[in-house]
Amino acid sequence: MKHTVYGISLAAIALLVVAIALGISGKNVRANEMETSLNAAIEQSMEQLRIGKGSGEGNSQDMVADFNQLLLLQMESDSDVQVEVLTADAERGILDVRVRERYQNILGQGREAVCRKSVILEGYVEKNGYHTVTFLVDGQMYSQYSLYGGGKVVFPKAPEKSGKTFQHWAKQGQAGGIPEGMEIREDLTVEAVFQ
Repeated sequence: MKHTVYGISLAAIALLVVAIALGISGKNVRANEMETSLNAAIEQSMEQLRIGKGSGEGNSQDMVADFNQLLLLQMESDSDVQVEVLTADAERGILDVRVRERYQNILGQGREAVCRKSVILEGYVEKNGYHTVTFLVDGQMYSQYSLYGGGKVVFPKAPEKSGKTFQHWAKQGQAGGIPEGMEIREDLTVEAVFQ
């Protein structure tokens, strides 16, 4: 009798250890599957954007729809998948998504795995690189910063010059002022105009 109780206890402990190992393994398998599926779906949707963008097609909604379709084709497990698109900008080649997968482990308990990926299509980075905006006062650098192509100019604090009043910022060598918020497509040098 003593050996029977001992055998049943060992079998129960072994079963519990196996269930725990399967639970941990299942979580790792789910997380791996989700990350692999997410990587493949983002890569394929950005490649479709790159190819489509070359022919003048594509927008953010199409990019998100392609991504969702590709992700669901990649996922094979039985689970509820929630996709949260944090940023989708087809114009700049940016996609940032968070995927949440809810599933039941071997013991029937609800579990959740979350994965987030952000991608910037390199071809767009090269196309819309950074540009330098330089502010000069009497030929000397007053302020300088870099902006991503398409970024907007923000003026620094108005400079002071004894006996004169600051009027506006003008492109170097030109008389008219430039507006704050002007989009940058190339390096820009502006000079302070005083009166």
